[in-house]
Amino acid sequence: MKTKITLFSTFFFVSLLMISCVSEVSLSKENTIQSFTITKGDITKEFSIEENSISGIVESTFELENINLNISIPKGATISPDPVTVKSINGPVIFIVTAENGDVKNYNVDIKREPSTDNFILEVNVKTPNLVLSTDINNENGLITKRIPESNDLKNLNVEFKFSKYATVTPDPKTIKDYSEPVNFTVKSESGAEKIYEVKIEHMNTKISRSCTDTNASKWFGGDNRTNAPDDILPYDRNVGTGQIVIVDKNLVPSAFSIHLQEGFAYYEGKQKYNKRVTLKLIIKDSNFNILATTTTEVSQSFNGGFIPFDLQNLNLYFEANKAYSFYWYLVDGDKLGVSSGSSADTKTGSGFCYNSGYGGQARISRNNSLEDANVWFQHEWHFNIALEGKE
Repeated sequence: MKTKITLFSTFFFVSLLMISCVSEVSLSKENTIQSFTITKGDITKEFSIEENSISGIVESTFELENINLNISIPKGATISPDPVTVKSINGPVIFIVTAENGDVKNYNVDIKREPSTDNFILEVNVKTPNLVLSTDINNENGLITKRIPESNDLKNLNVEFKFSKYATVTPDPKTIKDYSEPVNFTVKSESGAEKIYEVKIEHMNTKISRSCTDTNASKWFGGDNRTNAPDDILPYDRNVGTGQIVIVDKNLVPSAFSIHLQEGFAYYEGKQKYNKRVTLKLIIKDSNFNILATTTTEVSQSFNGGFIPFDLQNLNLYFEANKAYSFYWYLVDGDKLGVSSGSSADTKTGSGFCYNSGYGGQARISRNNSLEDANVWFQHEWHFNIALEGKE
């Protein structure tokens, strides 16, 4: 019995020894980085590996922020720090690769971005109490210009700059308030290249006046007292307004807008002159049909036709060149007054200031709407007589 136990013990020890030897032999000593890539967006860059060093230079536009690393290592090996956790490279980084058998190898990673050569002023905005005005930038000759409303003090302006990333600007734009004379700024790129810009801000002080006076048609404007009007129109029920799209070719601070009526207000049925003062209302909307301003004007009892001005000077309006602005005007309480006139119009086609689309609008008391409602207005094929004054 003793002999059998001894033989079994010997066999068990030898087996353990063999298993241990097999385990030691199977542990890998591989601890190399096999490939190293950086991905940003849809761009992937691969870098060469020399012994325990990985280095390279990427172009200035390839930011080493918000990146994804992909590092291949042998099966069974581990790497620290975990490449998934590394989202930026701002200087040398050490990666430690540990083989399956515990052997360690350090890799020094030094990847840099080329210094940017960009030295541009990208955007300059003049911030006024009512508006943010973007300037015109000519990068070829380094000239930045803007004409702004006269209500702003050129010696105390709030001007915001945006310039190339990594570039610096002297003097610091945040310290400059006085633009009563041109101001020069030097923009220095990350690579050291310099560019000089001159910022020239002036007042809009050139007076302009435009008018559209060709007339070959007249549209109903105001109320209606007829008892036998067509289309089921009831007396003292409807009010008809007029509108026109205005587009200027240069930025403009408007001071007055005028509309043209062919005659004084009167009752259509009976042809009796009204001979009392009336009020007209003007609504101005931007290209997105948001209301910019409203105002009214009084028409005297002696009015017999002609241009009627609306004063815009205190409305802080600023019209940008080549943008559409919609003007609507109507007789206040025209439905109840029952008096009307005629909006002078031109039915010919043409181009320029006088030939943008017109508008018509009609509201009725019986339908519980008014000319303040946007849905009662529609585009009209005629071009209505208007005049515009202001400063460019």
